Amino acid sequence: MAHDHDHANCDHHHDHEHDPGAPQLTAVVEELGPCKKLLKVEVPKGEVQKEIDNRLQHVRRNAHLKGFRRGKAPLSYIKKIYGQAVREDARDHLLRQTYMQALERELGLERVLGEGTIENVDFSPESGLKFEVTLHTKPEFEMPEYKGIEVKVGTLEVEESELERAIDQLRRTKGEMVEVTDPEAVVEGEDRLTVDVQVWLSDEYERFAQRQEEGSEEDEEEEEGELAPLKEEFGLKVQLPLDYLGSYSVTDLADSLAGLKVGEWGECETELPPDYEVVEGRGEPAVLRIRVMRIERLALPELTEEWAKEAGFNSLQHLRSELREDLLQQKELIRNRQIEELVLAKLREAVGDFDLPADILEKEIEQSERRRAFELRIREGKSEQEAEEVVAGERDEIRAEVERMLRDFFLLEEIVRREELSVSDADVQSRIVRLAQARGQDPESLREELERRGVLDQVRHDLLDERARAFLRENAQVVESEDL
Repeated sequence: MAHDHDHANCDHHHDHEHDPGAPQLTAVVEELGPCKKLLKVEVPKGEVQKEIDNRLQHVRRNAHLKGFRRGKAPLSYIKKIYGQAVREDARDHLLRQTYMQALERELGLERVLGEGTIENVDFSPESGLKFEVTLHTKPEFEMPEYKGIEVKVGTLEVEESELERAIDQLRRTKGEMVEVTDPEAVVEGEDRLTVDVQVWLSDEYERFAQRQEEGSEEDEEEEEGELAPLKEEFGLKVQLPLDYLGSYSVTDLADSLAGLKVGEWGECETELPPDYEVVEGRGEPAVLRIRVMRIERLALPELTEEWAKEAGFNSLQHLRSELREDLLQQKELIRNRQIEELVLAKLREAVGDFDLPADILEKEIEQSERRRAFELRIREGKSEQEAEEVVAGERDEIRAEVERMLRDFFLLEEIVRREELSVSDADVQSRIVRLAQARGQDPESLREELERRGVLDQVRHDLLDERARAFLRENAQVVESEDL
């Protein structure tokens, strides 16, 4: 299906028929680059004088002037007092009116992106009104047939192993931490431990370990001699597999403690912080000698009919069928997204590359690069310089991804226009309520926050985007294949 263009890509100059109430004007559109136009507008002096005269007469009729009855002051007197203000009002009104008029005639309001920049304004009763506007316009492309696009996806089914994992997960949420009393039990991956810790400077610990090897376990206290830990801490809590041990930064805690029984010692290396409370240890490499004092483990409830009822189900069979249905719905949501992406990819391929508004593209790329650098600093702990180096290496991929997103945006917007898809105020409010519930916020205060930040329109755009994607999916030819 071809995309009908109302406008050619060459410069054009129009002197239109106009409705009797609208000012006469002439307009020229010049190309400044991909999706960027210069609109030049001229309004003849007669129109300017008419606008000024109308406004002067309005002031004359309504102004209360000392020494004159209302509406009887000489026009020359009105001009003297109000002339400058009237001219400015006339200019502002004509600018707004003729800008919108020229825009609608020459380009069509629906083709323009954002607000234009009005420049080079020349206004006087003697020469008329002239101004220029730099505008970004939507890309032009030929839209192929977008209904009935064929895509292949995997079949929708829940494996028995997936169901067992979901049941296990449910049992875990209902489980309790209990102390492991078997003396032969060893530390495992997700245990909660109570430990005592000795903090040793690394070189001191080497000597201590050597003495331990040479001496016997029973003589440990005497063998230590003058060697002693920098600090001892008792009763610290450890939740494996997390590497947190009080205030100490440790990277291999879980590995160091795995396999130990209650009463046994493990060790791991660390570097003490520069503000460590024991002065001689500040910034020094150290060894944490850790003794397991207590092991607690998650005890899962038995999978019985009684437990199923306690968990809110009629029976074990009911629990299994409900969880299977939940998993199926989750998979369907994921597959719906997959279908939408596959259809969009095929549509994008059929349309091919088309020019994008350069300024908008560069702005989006800059924002994406900033977000990526922020993510690298916050999530991966990279320095500003390291983050910048990574972003520099990913610049081509970031640009390609932003171009793809923008092309998708314009393709979906065209589908919204052609299919007359819409979003009501009630739809927007419903989405705000859902967002508020997810954040644990009051819907009205969230709405006010979105309005204050100027992003309420974004909610509407997101919903329209979803409608267009759903339209493509619902009108696609979906072929299921067990091989996928």
